[in-house]
Parts: sequence; C-alpha cells; structure tokens
Amino acid sequence: MKVTDDFRKKLDAYEKGELRDKELEQFEEELEKLETYQQYLEKNEKPPQASPPTVGDKKQRKILRRSKWKARFQTAVTALLLFLAVLIVTSVLTTLYYTWGNPDRGEVLSNVIDHTLTITQPDGYLGGTSTNAKTFFRMEATRDIRKRVGHETITVGDMKVNFLFSMMAFPEITYYGRQSQSQPHFIHPNNSEMYDDVNWTQLEQLPEGTVASAYVSFNQLYGTSEVFQLFEEKDLDLSWFPVDTGLDDQRDFHGGVIFETIGFPSYPIWHEDDMIVTSRTEEKGLFGSIVSEGAVSPEYEVGDETMLHEQFLKTLKFLQPHESQVNQLARYRFDLAEKIEFLENEGIAHYGVVITGPTKEILTLKEESWIRNLQVDEVTFWNWNEY
Repeated sequence: MKVTDDFRKKLDAYEKGELRDKELEQFEEELEKLETYQQYLEKNEKPPQASPPTVGDKKQRKILRRSKWKARFQTAVTALLLFLAVLIVTSVLTTLYYTWGNPDRGEVLSNVIDHTLTITQPDGYLGGTSTNAKTFFRMEATRDIRKRVGHETITVGDMKVNFLFSMMAFPEITYYGRQSQSQPHFIHPNNSEMYDDVNWTQLEQLPEGTVASAYVSFNQLYGTSEVFQLFEEKDLDLSWFPVDTGLDDQRDFHGGVIFETIGFPSYPIWHEDDMIVTSRTEEKGLFGSIVSEGAVSPEYEVGDETMLHEQFLKTLKFLQPHESQVNQLARYRFDLAEKIEFLENEGIAHYGVVITGPTKEILTLKEESWIRNLQVDEVTFWNWNEY
C-alpha cells in the first residue's frame, strides 16, 4: 500500500488537529476506506502467499487509530466547552432579565400571583410566593396553599408556576391531607332556588371543643361596614368578603351557586408603595452600596371600609396589565376592566362572607333572618385563643 507525500502531509496535519470541517471529514472517510481495505486484504489473502506486514505498516495503523480517537476526543471536548459557555451566558442573561427594574420583573410576577390569589380565593392571602430564576430564561415560582381554621393556619398543599420570560404556564397544584368532598360556595340573593339545611345539621353533630370555617350567604346585598356590624356581637372572625360585580346573578352557576368569586380579606391589601419607611441603612460593599430598609404598613382600624375598598380597587388596577396571567391563575376569563368600571360606578357590596370560629358559635347564626345559606368548609380541634 503506497503512501504518497500528500497523504503523509495530511496525516501529519490530522495528528496535530489542524484539519477542519470538510477537509477533516474527507480525510477521515479516506482513513476508514484504507482501514476497510486493509482488513479485507488480511481476511482474503492466503497464509502461504501472504507477506508478513512490515514494522512500518503496523506502526502506521496504530498511529491512524490513535489519531482518529484523538480527533474524536477533541471534538467532544470542544462541544462540551461550547455548551458550558452557552449555559453560563444564558444563566447570567436570565438573572438580569428577572432582576431588571425597580421593582424587578421577578418581584412583579410574584406580586401578580399573590394578589390574584388574594382576590380570587378566600384563603389566598395567606402566605407568599418565592421565586427562583433558572437557565434559558426560565423562572419557577412556588408557594404553600394554606387555610385558616379558628386561630390556626394549616398548610393543605403547594403550588408551582413556571415562567418562560414573562409567559406563565398553568399552575401545578398538589393537595395533601384531607380535602372537602365538595367545594364550598356562595348563593346570590337574587337566586330564587331553595337549598336544604344539611350544613346546619352537620354543625349540630360536631362536639363543642371544635372550630370551623364556613361560607355564609346573605339574603340581600350588604355594604362592608354593615357586614362588620352584623357580626360585631359574635365571637367569630371575618376572613374574606366576596364582592358583587353586577354579573354574579346573571350567569349559569351550575345550579344557582357562585364559584367564580372575587373579593378581599378583612384587612387592606397592601402594596410596596404603601409601606412607610421607618429605618434605612447603607453599607458600602465590594460591588457597590447595600441598602437595607425597615418599613411598616399604614394604620388600619378594623371595619374601615374606605381603606379596604381603596386597596381592593388598587389591586384590581395593578393586575389589569397582567390580565392574561390572572386568567391563567384563576382558570377563567376575568374581565377586569368591566369589573372595575362597575365597582367604581355602583360601589362595593357583598352577597356573603367567609367566617371562622367555634362551631357552636357558628351554629347560633341559624336563627339570623339575614342569613340565607351556610356551607361548612373545614373543621379542626379547639384552638380558639382569647386575644
């Protein structure tokens, strides 16, 4: 097998890793042909007639095999280094994307989740969302799902929301522990259907040393201050106020009940710009100044409906530019502009309230003429401490 000077030059360049792209590919194909041809000769030549390979031929085949694996190793290392470089660059860019702005983009998305749950779920105001920026412009937001029963807050599940840039995927919710067989609900006062009193019967069967949470539906719409007054003589806590949006008695509510609720907790929904700074320190670090601030929320007197309404409307307007994400979290079309317009023109009124307290105290509501229906949510052992 005659080796030309041109072949030797290419072989020398191949061993040094100087061949690139198409030239490298063509030379490797030529090497494979030579190796196949050599194997064919060794297989088909008769032993008596075959000439023993010279030392130079053996050495050449060894060099060829070693050069081939060396080139493959170099290619693999180059690909790995390229991947690591891309990974590092995208990780840095992802962090910059989610930390850009004041407040930064990650904080805004976290607030969208928190405020959406606060106004759509009776216990959505409990807890907060934490975020973790990942690679390739992704972020993961997580939070516990909690419920307040009596004076205790219990964790009943968790939720995970994934983002690609600012695009939100459907939330992944996992519940654990006991869950109610049926979702509690409200009944609008304009609904003419009759409902049984099975929940009162359940409360009557519960022992005295228990506490419960329940959804109470009224026989008419009440203002926020009126709701506080209705319960001021009761040893109960008001947790969440569903709000009438003008459409709640017109839609098909699966047998006359309201599941797509919107409302606010019994205290104002505070935002970052509501906080009052009480202390501020600034320390110089290696990469700039580190600022630490202490802040408190404005003073709130229980039952101040003006403050409750202002912060509720402020929350709806904060969520309006993020309505696609709100719809994703709520799992239905929110129509924020329509709701805001109605509430600003007609005012805020309630068709019910979520309460919690001793089961026997809740049972006393059975005699109240202004209560139309009650749905029991959760029951647990006594934890009703006097404050």
